[in-house]
Amino acid sequence: MQPIPVSERWFHIVNNAFMLFLAAICVLPLIHVVSISLSSSPAVASNSVTFWPIGLNFYSYEKALEDDQLIRSVWISVQRTALSLGLGLLVNCLAAYVLSKGGGRDGIAGYKGIVGFFIVAMLFNGGMIPTYLLVTKLGLYNSIWALVLPSVVNVFYLILIMNFFKALPKELEEAAFMDGANHWQVFYRLFLPLSLPVLATVGLFLVVMEWNEWLMGQIYMKADNVPLSTFLKSIIAVPVIDASNAADAAKMNNRSISSAQILIGALPILLMYPVLQRFFTKGIVIGAVKE
Repeated sequence: MQPIPVSERWFHIVNNAFMLFLAAICVLPLIHVVSISLSSSPAVASNSVTFWPIGLNFYSYEKALEDDQLIRSVWISVQRTALSLGLGLLVNCLAAYVLSKGGGRDGIAGYKGIVGFFIVAMLFNGGMIPTYLLVTKLGLYNSIWALVLPSVVNVFYLILIMNFFKALPKELEEAAFMDGANHWQVFYRLFLPLSLPVLATVGLFLVVMEWNEWLMGQIYMKADNVPLSTFLKSIIAVPVIDASNAADAAKMNNRSISSAQILIGALPILLMYPVLQRFFTKGIVIGAVKE
């Protein structure tokens, strides 16, 4: 076995150190938020908390979970994310299957024009005011569909899935057609089962995007019907502390309760990512390569 060159060893050392630095940038703020949420009000107020709780207690989580608006916002975000995930994967996969056939005899007429239309739509959207007018004219204002339907079609995800479909062996599809299958059967029984990596990747993108998106909730929903991300944005911008007695007031702190609410909102994503992470790299690489 040949020895590793000195230059390559130094490259690995510097690369690993840089990756550790990036990881610390991502992890340390989260640890700081956790520490604040678990610390006492005096310690938070005096800015004594860094990366370890001071005066460990769970009072902030108790008060956060007592907020009916927080629970309602979590439920709205769950509905929004589930609907966006199901409809988004369905619509984008169907469009990607059709476009993966290309033009010519086996494809669709005007293939290049359709792809060009999608690319232009990806680069230039209709704008906030026309979209708002459309949503209100359709009677979707203050409904869950105002958060779901405008973002169902995502051209980036569509192209990712389309390139994955194009990379699948043509022989499998031809064999299915020879056995009497139609396009619906090929799509449902062949393409979808083979596309688990890219579907998991796109699904993770969809879940994170829909869970964290706050602007649409602020524009299309009333204050008592907003998703979690919009609710968290509002309480961070304008914190509200409601203490019924002096003892509660002494234990409450804007920063600690806001930190607890932020962690409650981030918990579903933190739990989901490790499950889907093993598909992430494979789905991105295969879906982004075109032979």
